[in-house]
Amino acid sequence: MATDGTDGSDEPILVNNGARSLTLDELGRSQPGMGRLMPEVGYRIWRLWYAAEVGNWDLARYQLEEGVAVMELSAFVRPKYGRAMASFLGTECDAVKMAIEARDWAGFAAAYDRMVERANQYHGQFNKGFIRWKRPETPPPDLDLTPRG
Repeated sequence: MATDGTDGSDEPILVNNGARSLTLDELGRSQPGMGRLMPEVGYRIWRLWYAAEVGNWDLARYQLEEGVAVMELSAFVRPKYGRAMASFLGTECDAVKMAIEARDWAGFAAAYDRMVERANQYHGQFNKGFIRWKRPETPPPDLDLTPRG
């Protein structure tokens, strides 16, 4: 029987994920690491570029917001990246966001390229220099990027 831990028992606290009961330690170990989270960031950042390129600023904003949310989750579940991620979000991602809000293609392109370069510098800083992300050369085939309204 699971307890809330307030009665002094040594019984573990259990949580149910709908399929089984897990201890809090098991639940913690099941959290995704950077190897699972960063591909989702890349997926969003890829779409961000091509949305902005065709002037779909609403979609560009959405893709950036979703990418930032995953990066914030990354820093939360892997706190060793927290300080670097906060700096990246507050500098590189904010510059991209400002260009999106201004609907400034030239400013966006420059800020985006800086963001990608800085991300790759962080890969090196965290001993993952063998990872060098680049924007795919083609727009995503599964998304209609046409601006609406």
